[in-house]
Amino acid sequence: MSQPECLYNLAEIDAALDSMAAQINADYADQLQPLLVLVLLKGALVTAGALLPKLTVPVEVDYLHASRYRDNSAADQLRWLAKPQTDLSGRDLLIVDDILDQGITLREVVKYCLECQASSVATAVLAHKQLPQPALVAADYLGLQVPDRYVYGFGMDNAERDRNAPGIFAL
Repeated sequence: MSQPECLYNLAEIDAALDSMAAQINADYADQLQPLLVLVLLKGALVTAGALLPKLTVPVEVDYLHASRYRDNSAADQLRWLAKPQTDLSGRDLLIVDDILDQGITLREVVKYCLECQASSVATAVLAHKQLPQPALVAADYLGLQVPDRYVYGFGMDNAERDRNAPGIFAL
């Protein structure tokens, strides 16, 4: 079995998060109401934990848990495990996710938020997987590009393990 390849170390991830935060801070600098940050569990937990302290704009935080994955493989149907407890109507939202591949889950989450009458919905994604076909949605704030390989670490799992790996790795 081959050794995993480190695609990005912690310093490189931190620099990408600094860049994302600078863009978010500039875009929401004049907000009167706090930006509502929705963390897409489980994968985005680490990304959000590293991104939030870099944000200088007022924020509130909530989470949602929606997944297409069961037993480490993709399913056709999105499964909602937890919806936000905060009223989304009239709010500017920032959804934080770990990786954008096909974009199916993120598209459905954005759709849900708009159906809940959010004023605006932006997305911040740590990693964008370079697939042959473009994703169904584009991230508004994007940190890093990763190849079309199985990646894990910094919140992304390897069969529900290795979310705590200190970087982004590819098998």
